[in-house]
Amino acid sequence: MNRRRIALSTLAAAALVAVPSAALAYDAPGYSTTTTDPTPSVGESITVTTTGTTAGQAYTLTITSNPTSVSNDAIQIAGTKSVTKTASGSSVSYTVTLSAAGTYTGVTTDAAGRIVGDEVLTVAAPGAAAAAGTGVLSSTGFDGMELAVGAGALVLAGAGAVVVARRRQAAQAR
Repeated sequence: MNRRRIALSTLAAAALVAVPSAALAYDAPGYSTTTTDPTPSVGESITVTTTGTTAGQAYTLTITSNPTSVSNDAIQIAGTKSVTKTASGSSVSYTVTLSAAGTYTGVTTDAAGRIVGDEVLTVAAPGAAAAAGTGVLSSTGFDGMELAVGAGALVLAGAGAVVVARRRQAAQAR
């Protein structure tokens, strides 16, 4: 039994290690990088914000695409692929528009070039969102209300039959 538990624990640990970590966002200690929508539509503007910044220090957001066949022209951060802003407080925000489907990584670095946070953005092709249905579940299956009403009626009929049977038994016993 103990060997089985050890084997299952080892298998679970191996599965956790095997999970791809590339899609997980990284934040340096003291920083937090978020986006308004990690799965924007083509042409939709989103905001990438890094908090924990130092006022007066420069931070750079660089967007890269995967696959690399997606042109840099598909990436717009105020018209460029990379932009540097000076933090005016404890956060810095960038407006990003991605005009081609693909997977993009937005990396925020400080003035020394150290990564303070990153976000993975997945942009679906315009037809893919329509084919997937715009977040609404399809209407399949059946409405179980009739089944529930029928089951309730059978329970009531069964309870009534039990009451009638007990009364008859009580009447016969007298």
